Amino acid sequence: MATINADEVRIPRRVREAVTRHEQVVVLNRERPVLALVHPDDVPQSGARRRGRPAGEIASLLSGVPAPDPDFATDMDAVLRSVGSAPEDPWERS
Repeated sequence: MATINADEVRIPRRVREAVTRHEQVVVLNRERPVLALVHPDDVPQSGARRRGRPAGEIASLLSGVPAPDPDFATDMDAVLRSVGSAPEDPWERS
């Protein structure tokens, strides 16, 4: 993201006030949008394409989950033995 000092640009007061209220302001050139002014808090941070939830939130959610059945691991081992080994390439048809 590029930054510029406020002294280097002229932004009308009504635009500054709108952005301060977290309103997005779209600048038009020949009736086409060419620029959007947004409040810095409304701009996705770098890495915004992260998926999922923060680790702390997940830990908090999992802290309320009951522990698995004590025989769960034994049951899963039995299932895996009955199915056999996994293929090296799971997408390959046998």
